[in-house]
Amino acid sequence: MAAEITDIRTQVLASAADVDAGRADVRPVLRALGAVGLLADDDGADGGLLSAVRMVRRIAAGSLASAFAVWSQRMVLEYLRCCPPSADVRALQDLLRSGEVTGATALAPAVADLAGRGELPLVAAPDGDGWRLSGPISWASNLFDDAVVVTPARAPQEGRVVVLFRLSDHGVDLGPVPELLGLNGTGTRTLALHDVAVPRGCVLSEDLVDFMSLCRPPMLLMQAALAVGIADASLAESRGHLTGVNAVLRGDHEELAGRRDEIVIALEDQASSQSGTGRVRLARTRLDAMAVATQAVALETALCGGTGYRSGSTTGRRVREVAFLPVQAPTLAQLRHDAGG
Repeated sequence: MAAEITDIRTQVLASAADVDAGRADVRPVLRALGAVGLLADDDGADGGLLSAVRMVRRIAAGSLASAFAVWSQRMVLEYLRCCPPSADVRALQDLLRSGEVTGATALAPAVADLAGRGELPLVAAPDGDGWRLSGPISWASNLFDDAVVVTPARAPQEGRVVVLFRLSDHGVDLGPVPELLGLNGTGTRTLALHDVAVPRGCVLSEDLVDFMSLCRPPMLLMQAALAVGIADASLAESRGHLTGVNAVLRGDHEELAGRRDEIVIALEDQASSQSGTGRVRLARTRLDAMAVATQAVALETALCGGTGYRSGSTTGRRVREVAFLPVQAPTLAQLRHDAGG
């Protein structure tokens, strides 16, 4: 698949500025990946996680917006793999793998809820052997056409369920398109749910703690890959500017490149073996990746000077991209809490 991902990365690079600004969106990249089987989640015991981590990293080096959409798509597939739905819902997996239907993960409230720092905003009321959902979703991406949305909700007697619904379901209202600092082509919106019917077959779990423990490793490892991809791009761009007076920063570049390489070793080891994927180590891996990406972009900015400060430059885009990493759930504060401060 090396040739296919190289071709798709060329497509990603060509559309990166337009996707970031919202003049284009991420769906063509998802469909291109799906067409060559690169969204598959059934490759071996790890569910193709190592391949997914490598793919997300390579795409993030060209466009964080596109890689973020791939992360969301793969996470929805991961949810369905870890908690198999009913037979009539399983057909959705093929549509997601093809990229013809987008997958939106709305699990950020679950992270806050399990940390004791927030209450799930969606309420699930019993409806026969299913549920009816009401309430807001303040942030979700990949919200295109008839997207599959996975979200947690509060149930009676302190229960918490994880369910899926379709964007076209009756009672789902889309909020206005926000103007973001970057990543504007990712289909990011708010949602308001009004008595949305969720049949039993669309319930993925009635145990939010167990669900998150299953899904946390792929979630955080692919998020770390997003950061590593940005670091890759910044370090590659910086390398060509280490001449003349800028040569004084060569040691900084070498140190950051060495740290990036160490993070990649740890990241791929965790993704391939699932060893050492406890809460603390996962949090530290993502924190380390985020830190090296932030410092690599800062170095790139310093080396590129005024040309990199232009809003339309690739350096300027990476400044906006790296600013997203600390707010993606689990956020910087939540990661620090999980890592022990």
